[in-house]
Amino acid sequence: MRTNSTYSLKGSRIPVLLLLITMFMACSSEGVPEGVLTQDQMVPIFLDVYLAEGKVNNLKVKRDSSLALFEIYEQLIFEKHNVSDSIYRLSMSYYYDHPDQLEMIYETVLDSLNLLEKRLEEKKEEEEKLKEDTAPEKVAKPEKVVDA
Repeated sequence: MRTNSTYSLKGSRIPVLLLLITMFMACSSEGVPEGVLTQDQMVPIFLDVYLAEGKVNNLKVKRDSSLALFEIYEQLIFEKHNVSDSIYRLSMSYYYDHPDQLEMIYETVLDSLNLLEKRLEEKKEEEEKLKEDTAPEKVAKPEKVVDA
């Protein structure tokens, strides 16, 4: 009889193990519920939202005006990414409840912003060098032709 009870205990471990594996897979960063944007879809939206916030903040307008302007930018961003505001809000709610995944999105956005900043700095340096190279004192003057 002792063998039967040991067998039944081992048999009950299999469903528990399957349940734990299923729960782990459901909680993984790869699987998001239907209707929620993936991390890869959220990154470019976050990036555009961040840049839009920066543009609005640089306008130096009153708060109510800046909120109205940002709402326009936000709608343009949703159209650009073919996402409705309700899907975006549902996705944000999901990622707020899963901070580890949200942190991964923010890290990717931060990396993208740093890359954009680096590219802008390189472009400015190239433009400054071009200006220096074409400055009037550095431009070669045509030689005078002397009649013999």
